[in-house]
Parts: sequence; C-alpha cells; structure tokens
Amino acid sequence: MDGACCGPGYASSAEAIRAPREKLLYTIAIYTGTGIQKPDYLATVDADPDSPTCSQVIHRLEMPAIGDELHHLRRPADQG
Repeated sequence: MDGACCGPGYASSAEAIRAPREKLLYTIAIYTGTGIQKPDYLATVDADPDSPTCSQVIHRLEMPAIGDELHHLRRPADQG
C-alpha cells in the first residue's frame, strides 16, 4: 500500500507522536446484544481538549436499517 489514500501516515511512532493531536475521532457504535432495536451508527467524537464538548459524541450517522451490522464492515479489498 502506498499510503496515498489514508491520511498523512508516519514513518515511525516517534514521528506520529510529534504530529498535531487529532481533534475528531470516528468510531462505530453498535447495539448488538443490548436489546435496543435501533440502527447502528458511525459516531464522531470531539477529541479537542480545548472544546466544551471534548469527549462527547457530536454527530451520529445512523445506518439505514436495523441489523446493518457495522461490526462486519470490510474494505472492498477484503471482500472476495
């Protein structure tokens, strides 16, 4: 992989540590096993320590249907 599509990339851990801190984090939020019947969602989390909403989910992108199973999401290259 040439790294051209996936962000800055870093040559080493030390280089990554010197990079600017991320201000947003993205993660999946799933309801599997909770008994809650709602669609899973992609959560955007504020990671800026100077922000009043730091550590909070600031946006949810809900999947279109219940049971879309984000935990089974794969990159196109992984599908076969």
